Amino acid sequence: MTYFTKILQGNVHELAKLAEIIKGEILEGILADDEETLLALSPILYHMLADIQERMIYRAQTFLRDEVGNYIPSSMDIDYPKKLMFCNNLTKKNSLNLSSQSALWYPPLEKTLKCLSSLYRCIESTTFSGLAQEAISLCTDNIILASKIISRTSGASDGQLFLIKHLLILREQIAPFDAEYTIEVKELDFSHMRGHMQRIFAGELSLFALSQDNAFFVLASEGRPHVLESTVNSKKELEKKLKIGCEAFIMTVTKSTVEPMLRFITKVTAFEFSEGDGKKLSTSAFGSEKRVAEVICSVNSSLETSFIDMMNSLKIYIRGTETQALLLKPIFSNIVEAHVQFFNILLQVYPREVLKGYGMLEVDELNKLFQGMLL
Repeated sequence: MTYFTKILQGNVHELAKLAEIIKGEILEGILADDEETLLALSPILYHMLADIQERMIYRAQTFLRDEVGNYIPSSMDIDYPKKLMFCNNLTKKNSLNLSSQSALWYPPLEKTLKCLSSLYRCIESTTFSGLAQEAISLCTDNIILASKIISRTSGASDGQLFLIKHLLILREQIAPFDAEYTIEVKELDFSHMRGHMQRIFAGELSLFALSQDNAFFVLASEGRPHVLESTVNSKKELEKKLKIGCEAFIMTVTKSTVEPMLRFITKVTAFEFSEGDGKKLSTSAFGSEKRVAEVICSVNSSLETSFIDMMNSLKIYIRGTETQALLLKPIFSNIVEAHVQFFNILLQVYPREVLKGYGMLEVDELNKLFQGMLL
């Protein structure tokens, strides 16, 4: 085995460093001012560079498949939120620099970004775009897989925050790459074959007919599969899945905070539909003063406990205050809307003073509470 052959057995990062040396430091650097030497050596160097790039692309595809797409998370990889809490404690004690926190990212994310960073300056832009599209797609899918596991072990909100955190990092880190992230996908469509087969079994097409209704003739002329062409943009898919993850988190927090009110509103709708105007809400089991007081007390308790816990978790997962606000504002809006609907229904039955005596919060009080939380 020659020395060059041994070099080609290296991993993606080693091959990328070698390609960058040949392309950037030798061809465009050392030999750039020596035309005679450049003319003599460039064919050999470009041939070596092409071999290295070919091997690097193959290694990258294998690496992305095995270390990103097929990566199976260990218990330590998905030990959230404990992993982040430990990281934050080290940061406060100056034991961990912010610049080194990438080592604590979910491994497929860290591997994806490291691989793409190595490839970016070493291969053609079109080739990089194809690899980047595949890498982002595989990484996103694996992050989603890990988030589902965390949801089962630590709770839905932790799984959703894990997803949001890592998809935000992925989106931020790929932004500097000048790539299309789009590939064309061709698929064979056999759906129209179902109609022809149904006609054969129904006797409309005969295998022995001597006309154009012969089943073999129809299948040969019209039964060929259709080619469906479409484009897949992994960056847009990333944005879409990030949006879905944010919406799921918003709904999870909203529901866990004001679920008693939402259940009450649903029951009122059913009650009015079944009873009409002939029966007062206060005479129903769920609309009695006692039950109303319990609903208000339960929601207020959630705002003081589980909602505060959620706020703390959000700050652990998402460090940027602007991103925190983007997630919190629709949650605040949903909670206020639930209170408004609940309050308006009850004001038709009970005096405001009675509801305020049970601790019912009005819009201005909620807004003041939420503004304090954003500080």
